[in-house]
Amino acid sequence: MSSNGKIILYASYQTGETLPGYVRFALKHLAETDFTVVLLTNKRPLSAETMSFLEDNGIKLYLTENHGFDFGMWRRFLKDVANGHNNFVEFNSITRLLLVNDSIVYFQNNFADFIRRAEASTADAVSLTENDEVRPHLQSFFLYLKQEALGAFYLHLLETPEQETFYEVVHRLEIGLSSAFEEAEVQTASLYRTHLRALFAYPELIAQGGGFIKRKLLQRRFDFMEKVHFIRHGAYDALNADYHKMVCDAGLAPDFKEEWLPKAVGSTAFHVADKLWQKTFDKVGWPLLRTAIKTKYKLLKKELVGDEYK
Repeated sequence: MSSNGKIILYASYQTGETLPGYVRFALKHLAETDFTVVLLTNKRPLSAETMSFLEDNGIKLYLTENHGFDFGMWRRFLKDVANGHNNFVEFNSITRLLLVNDSIVYFQNNFADFIRRAEASTADAVSLTENDEVRPHLQSFFLYLKQEALGAFYLHLLETPEQETFYEVVHRLEIGLSSAFEEAEVQTASLYRTHLRALFAYPELIAQGGGFIKRKLLQRRFDFMEKVHFIRHGAYDALNADYHKMVCDAGLAPDFKEEWLPKAVGSTAFHVADKLWQKTFDKVGWPLLRTAIKTKYKLLKKELVGDEYK
């Protein structure tokens, strides 16, 4: 049971009996802080070696069903705590809550610094980055909540039904949380600022020494519409950057092995072909489509909203 009311909930969906190296790295160093760390992961058999790793590092384990993504896991855990169904922490004693998920690979150990800077901030809720798509909001892959923010967060989390798709989770729970915070007059801030939107700005974030990167960028795991989204916002280079090299050049922590960096999904031939249509769309397709859309709205005398149309 947490003795100081500080708890970290690390949500991770995995399929094997072990934990990937980058997950173990994050858990190990988070456990070095004065927070109680709980790994929230989908129900499955775990190897004896994995259980020993968790025990040796004082990490609690909460197994749950695979539904609702990270917000679903956080919701079920906190609901169980509120109902007295586990003894990891007393619900009313929580003073600091740090929400983390495995969509980000931390290749440097900056956790103590993140926590120190978040605590020093005058804001009640602090993330590493924020996004202005749809409306300004904190990104939830690392969300540090002080006591003043907990009530609004609990109400939003427990009153919003679990969502079925990733984009419903983003819109209803992550972006929706900004509305809940605004209504409750919860002050928010991010530790890192970038010129581009966060998804497109990882070269900036890495250069700033953040020591973290979105896993999908390393895996190049974006669907067609996501790739179009990059290109429409002038982020072709960000979509196709060599993030593996970028991360290694920035420097891995001494105890982070390069082999732990997730590999790109798909063959080399697939990625070469993929870049061909992307380049064509970037140089020809999107400029023509943008002109056609702007012309249509002008003829209809309607306002066209979106930075990509400027």
